[in-house]
Amino acid sequence: MKKFYMILAAIAAFTVMAQAQNFATVNVGSMDDATIYNDSYFNMAPTNFYLAHTGVQMLYTPDLLADMNGKQNVRIKSLDFWFSCETFEDITRDVKIYLQEVDATEFAVNEEGVKQFFEFGEPVKEMTIHYDMLNYYGEDVNFNFDFEPFAFTPGKSLLVTMVFDAQDDDNCTMGSDYAPFYTSGIRSHAMTYTDNWTSFVDFAMGNDFPNATALMGCGTNVELPVTAIGYNYDEGTTPVDPVIVGAPVFQGYTIDGITGYGVGINPTTEGSEIMYRVLVWDPVAEEWVLRTDWTLYEGTEGEIWFENNGEKVRIEAYAFIGRRFASRLTPSSARTGARM
Repeated sequence: MKKFYMILAAIAAFTVMAQAQNFATVNVGSMDDATIYNDSYFNMAPTNFYLAHTGVQMLYTPDLLADMNGKQNVRIKSLDFWFSCETFEDITRDVKIYLQEVDATEFAVNEEGVKQFFEFGEPVKEMTIHYDMLNYYGEDVNFNFDFEPFAFTPGKSLLVTMVFDAQDDDNCTMGSDYAPFYTSGIRSHAMTYTDNWTSFVDFAMGNDFPNATALMGCGTNVELPVTAIGYNYDEGTTPVDPVIVGAPVFQGYTIDGITGYGVGINPTTEGSEIMYRVLVWDPVAEEWVLRTDWTLYEGTEGEIWFENNGEKVRIEAYAFIGRRFASRLTPSSARTGARM
């Protein structure tokens, strides 16, 4: 009978990677068959450089984000757009990016038939961008925005709000000198705001918000631009209804003054596998907080080490037959381990 060992102590920082980290991109539309937008400036997303202040809300619905389905711990970290440059101007904009996870798949309409913007809170990113368009004249230019990873649940809609503000209310181009790329057909997924004097943030704090009308400089039937949404995710390592073949056995130990727990699991069937996860006690919230999600232990006999900083830890582990993974594991499937 084969015996497996895992040794875990209280956690501060990993000395080995517990889960495989991955990066992927969801592409909404394609540059392979994209067209340069040729319509009114207030229908351009994510921005135009014709007016000093613009805002946009883009709703990426679950059907557009289907590539994320089945992936765990999705964390959106970047947005990319493309535009055609036909200007020599220097362009500077203060940019704010807001991300929200929403259930809606379309923009709401009030009793008078007026489309409604979504409320938005604190930005996930604030930055200043500067483009010397002389260097890009005649080129297809990429807008890339990176930010701290934003946790996202596949199956929800992603609402992206972006605010672009010129610093001197005069840093603009001709409307035809800038044009974003679109893939035709993804319409009504975006709404825009444009003004020469007032930021979208200030508009959102006024009495007219959330109404969106042409009189207010809003585009209400806007096509989504070609977009690349970059995200991190973890490999699927959570079993669905596994056949448990061995319960974890915990035994305290001390090595070099560090107290932890060895986890030995004796599978009753050759070829079984081990899953484990680690939770840490949060004394402020008075609850266990997940530190590592369900992770497949791929060693045979070996150790997984964490540094000790005095945190109280709970280890959960089990062995099972059959690698059947999904995005969720019911709590009843877990085996409670040792506490420190």
